[in-house]
Amino acid sequence: MDEKILESSVSDSLIVKVNISLSGLSCMSCVYSIENALRRLRGVIAPSIHVFLSTSNAKLEFDTSIINVGHIKNVIQDAGYNVENIVVEGSYINTIDANNNTMDEAKNIAIDMNENSPPKAQKTQGNDTTILAIGGMSCASCINSIQSAVELLPGVTSININLLTTQASIKHDQNLIGPRDLINKIEELGFEPQLYTKGPSNNNGNSIRQRAEKEQKKMMKRFLVSLIFAVPTFFITMIFMMALPESNSIRMGLEYQIIPGLEVNTLILFIFATPVQFILGYPFYIKGIRSIWYSRQANMDTLVAVGTTVAYIGSLFNVLIPIAQRRSEPGQQFFETSIFLITFIYLGRWLESRAKGKTFETITKLMELQPENATLLTITLDENKNEVIEEREIGLELVQIGDILKVNAGARIPCDGKIFRGTASLDESMLTGESIPVTKHEGDDVIAATINLSSSIWIKATRVGSDTTISRIIDLVQQAQSGKKAPIESLADKIAQVFVPVVISISILDFILWISLNATGKIPSDWIPEYGNPVIFSLFFSISVMVIACPCAMGLASPTAIMVGTGVAANHGILIKGGGEAIETAFRLDTIAFDKTGTLTYGKPQVVGSNFLCEKSNFNLESEDSRNDLLLLKIIGLLESSSDHPLSKALTQYADEILLKNERITNTHITLDSVKEVTGKGLVTTVTIHSTVPSVYDVFIGNEEWLKENDCVYPPYVTQEQANKTLLDWKKLGYSIVLVGLSHHFSKNKQKIDPGYILVQFGIADTPRPDAAKTIKLLKSHGIQVWMITGDNQITAKAIASKLGIENFFAQVTPERKAEKIKWLQQHGRTITHRNKYFNFFSSIKAMFQNEISHDIETVTQKKAIVAMIGDGINDSPALAQSDLPISIANATDVAIESSSVILTRATLTSLITLLLLSRKIIWRIRLNFLWAYIYNSLAIPIAAGALFPLTKFGMRPELASLAMVCSSVSVVLSSLLLNRFKEPKY
Repeated sequence: MDEKILESSVSDSLIVKVNISLSGLSCMSCVYSIENALRRLRGVIAPSIHVFLSTSNAKLEFDTSIINVGHIKNVIQDAGYNVENIVVEGSYINTIDANNNTMDEAKNIAIDMNENSPPKAQKTQGNDTTILAIGGMSCASCINSIQSAVELLPGVTSININLLTTQASIKHDQNLIGPRDLINKIEELGFEPQLYTKGPSNNNGNSIRQRAEKEQKKMMKRFLVSLIFAVPTFFITMIFMMALPESNSIRMGLEYQIIPGLEVNTLILFIFATPVQFILGYPFYIKGIRSIWYSRQANMDTLVAVGTTVAYIGSLFNVLIPIAQRRSEPGQQFFETSIFLITFIYLGRWLESRAKGKTFETITKLMELQPENATLLTITLDENKNEVIEEREIGLELVQIGDILKVNAGARIPCDGKIFRGTASLDESMLTGESIPVTKHEGDDVIAATINLSSSIWIKATRVGSDTTISRIIDLVQQAQSGKKAPIESLADKIAQVFVPVVISISILDFILWISLNATGKIPSDWIPEYGNPVIFSLFFSISVMVIACPCAMGLASPTAIMVGTGVAANHGILIKGGGEAIETAFRLDTIAFDKTGTLTYGKPQVVGSNFLCEKSNFNLESEDSRNDLLLLKIIGLLESSSDHPLSKALTQYADEILLKNERITNTHITLDSVKEVTGKGLVTTVTIHSTVPSVYDVFIGNEEWLKENDCVYPPYVTQEQANKTLLDWKKLGYSIVLVGLSHHFSKNKQKIDPGYILVQFGIADTPRPDAAKTIKLLKSHGIQVWMITGDNQITAKAIASKLGIENFFAQVTPERKAEKIKWLQQHGRTITHRNKYFNFFSSIKAMFQNEISHDIETVTQKKAIVAMIGDGINDSPALAQSDLPISIANATDVAIESSSVILTRATLTSLITLLLLSRKIIWRIRLNFLWAYIYNSLAIPIAAGALFPLTKFGMRPELASLAMVCSSVSVVLSSLLLNRFKEPKY
């Protein structure tokens, strides 16, 4: 009974993270329309909703037990926008107990993306899903035969076939079986399978670019169609009816009244304006109305729809009234306003989409680096054991792990792998930035999209598809371009939410104001000679206000600059995963903390000094055919080979090199028991030396603190002064110290009598990166405070820091304490001294009244430090997560890369300077864009409202207002594109 109560008090729900590709977004108001519509849905987690204007996609999380994908798609479409594709990015189990406490458990789950049903969860273990389109199926028996055959294949976990769509969804382990094997098996059964491509997909990097191209074509088509109506309208209204004299036969023909009050030109313009207003203008009505109805948010389409409708309906009434009254004097019509407005808006949308399309050039260029096909080699042996090699071209998507591929000279490497046969020089400049070719031999790693410059080679595929380096870079660039918004965008977001309602209110008030002024006789009669009607005169000002206001300029100010900037960064070997937030953090950065090993240094230390103290030891280490020092080296090599720490690898390599020259030691049998690694300190194990009389010892290898903890001291015949002198000399040279201690092994029941003895001292040096000192000097010149965090002792850390020009460092820091040091740097802040007589105006005034006249007034402020952490290893992950801007370098571990907001793909620290300079360029460009957008709207709206009309007698017609609005949006995008002119400094 208790068990049942417990089960009922705990409920599990599957939370799915999706990335939705959209089309039809034109301004920030569109973004808020979609966000507001999604927030109203029960089951969608509100804080997870993020809609991005620049990349036209939305990211959100939803509870599959409450809502399904189809419902979400329908809501977005009801709001007036198109859903191009939905991609599941992850999922987790959300467990809620009786007290409403949530317990999130991450899972790798296969999601059924059926739009009409909630996704079903199926736990998998690293499975991939391949979708095949199968031809030749006619009945359920065909399905059964395919399922039965495929399910027996090793690595296949499930297969689902839909007879109506002729598609098969197969879940399988990529390491055991690939899509080509699946296709071959189904072909053997007599069917015609093909790899199915969903169209736009974020996984292959085509989605954003394809949507941009599709949007460009759609806007161009609409503009050209509207231009068909706009060109004759221009000739009729501007040439024939205005430029030609009244006696001209063409003008007289156009002014001929078909019936009283209806002229020929009026009828023609009505015929032109009607399809433009209600067919070409239909998208504005749909988006504008649905935005208000479903999300309670007006947008730019609302302004266009209202403005053009008022112009059209106003003209229609102005024409119908004289006809109804049978007056000979026709009414004043302005159907051309509606035609020109819609034409200019589509012109602006087309130019804007073309300009925005240029911001995707980085992804386009990266994708062009990937070859479309690969040459697959099938190697068999004939009767005489000679190799028989068969070559055939296959699509890149069909390459599988373990395939042997041929790459000819001049061709690009199709996937990540290792050289199976041959030697070649490769151009890896696309990844490293180094123009000098790299020579690769058998067994060396090769990277997809790099160029084979010399001779034909065979490679063995190790990473394929979306797992290759180039695919991951493309994915990271896309993440950056649709990543978290920069804090600088918050003001624009708040303004965009109220912009359209405020503009409509201003437009209505402006109309009322002009009508009131005319009714009270405040407007001279010569102000309105052209229109002849005070209502139309006032209406034109009102319409101009609606169409000249441009939320698009504000909405595009930041996203376009960030998109172009992240693309420029990628071209310079900097992948900004964190998007706008990471860029603004880099801009505000004032402290950088470096991990030493692998970051400031190459991370490949070598033993440069050794001191064996076991010659006169009371330990009986000697076997029948070996020396104490060689036996110790063998023990050290065996023990250190169990660790991945860089110092351990250095000791293992050193031991192997020495022992290779002394083969006698190989006859001594040694066994290790229960090796234990203590992070940040060292290793301990129990070793048994199998000689005539077996000996058992406890072995300790690590830093000085670790040896002291285990009661290891120097042998009696070694003075403390001698031991310390060697270590001190090494520390002053910046060497890392590793000590080796031995003690007799005692069982738990026996008390330890003798202490352990330190028998070997090692000095290990890691080569600093050649550009490390230069980078640190440049960082300090830009006002950045530099710290080094290392596990080395104080003296060694000081020596290394001094070599690199670092004044601030933390020494003897264990990995788990690195995050604490970052937190301390953040909380401690920075003291900033300003020496500028214009820095603080109020301080200057105060000094003047206190008779403290001085040319320089020193102002000291304390601020919270914005700290970046740069690391490369798993042990750096907590510190990376704690920092404001986590940065990982080339060849970092996957865990470090996952924790980072910025990844430096080139093996040069000077990329940090490029990051800082570029982030400043991007933020200043965003500020400039915002400034232009705000100035434009601040000046344009009053001018359109007629604020200058009493002085200039010039009123901005709605057509000109729409053209000005177009120019403002396009100018912001073009301003962002100027970031492409950024040049990396020569260091």
